[in-house]
Amino acid sequence: MKFVLWITGLFALAVLLGLLSTLNTGYAIMIMPPWRMEVSFNLLIVLLVTLVAVLYGLVRVVALATGLPGQVRQFQRQRKLKASRHALREAGIAFFEGRFQRAEREAGKAMDDEYAPENRALALLIAARSAGAMKDSEGRDAYLAKLDSLPERLQLARHMLDAELKLEAQDSSGALAAIERARVLSPNLTSALRLELKVRLLQRQPEAVLALTEKLLKADALEPAQARLYRLSAYTQQLSGMVDSSEVRNWLRKVPDAERQNAQLVAAVVARLIKVEDFDFAATLLSTALADSDQATPELARELFQIAERLTRDTRLGLLKSAEGWLKQRPRDSALLMALGRLAYAEQLWGKAQSYLEASVSIQPSLSAHAELVRLFEATGREDKVEHHYRQCLALALEQGL
Repeated sequence: MKFVLWITGLFALAVLLGLLSTLNTGYAIMIMPPWRMEVSFNLLIVLLVTLVAVLYGLVRVVALATGLPGQVRQFQRQRKLKASRHALREAGIAFFEGRFQRAEREAGKAMDDEYAPENRALALLIAARSAGAMKDSEGRDAYLAKLDSLPERLQLARHMLDAELKLEAQDSSGALAAIERARVLSPNLTSALRLELKVRLLQRQPEAVLALTEKLLKADALEPAQARLYRLSAYTQQLSGMVDSSEVRNWLRKVPDAERQNAQLVAAVVARLIKVEDFDFAATLLSTALADSDQATPELARELFQIAERLTRDTRLGLLKSAEGWLKQRPRDSALLMALGRLAYAEQLWGKAQSYLEASVSIQPSLSAHAELVRLFEATGREDKVEHHYRQCLALALEQGL
């Protein structure tokens, strides 16, 4: 349809021009002594239009000829840029696939012909992260150094990646320095605080760990379960530096009640109290924990088993009195029964010790429980029972490869 309209329009224009030419009977005189030329005015118009068209064509040809090298350069530039950005996409995909060597190689290609600072920064970040994953510290630092020449608005990503890589390499001071540079650019960046929390934990700075944990928790940047693990690690580090019982007791008063009910923390405190030989206070903590089903664990019962014979008589009797309540909640706790058996043995309550220990081995046979029964029957002169439990100990030792 368009073709028909164009043809119709051209014929109409030709007819119109023909009619106009018949109406115009004028002529033009061109004088160039000694010559004189008379030309139809219509022909003169045609000649002028033709001349203008020819001149325009010549100018266009010259312009195209002179601009051809630039166009070739522009074409080559666009082709290289397209290849560079394709390499950047491939580097990103390879990185997330875990193919770090290929990611670094493709990122290197992307840097060569990339002029946009954002894309160049992205390529350098991928290359640095990939080099870090392959433990290539020299390559990692070289890529990070190239990022220094890029605009300041891209430096935050550089410092954050630097901190993360230094932390992975166990370079806590380098990681902390990078975090400080990042915080200058963005003081309230929670991801920087999370990284700092890990660094402070690595540097064994429990007070800083506790402060950062609370700050992140208030900002909803840390899950409560994670916060509890960080607190536990910080408390454990604080405990490791304590050298006497009074120091442990004073410190424990400052720990929030919710944290004092953590079975892992109780175990850590008990272990420290045993080291400083405050066995009765350790037993008091164990008694409180074992009375609570949420806190009680086999590990705590084993700690009680280890210190049973080092306790004062009043403490042992108090624990045996409390034991009835514990067993009502956990009647098939073999570790607890074994601990109570040793407590009763230490008090020479032979019948009670035997019942506890035999109940323990009936639920879960163990070398410790059978060895306690051997001691018990040797003390009470029951040699037939001694030989039986010796054989049981030998069988369990062989079974466990001891």
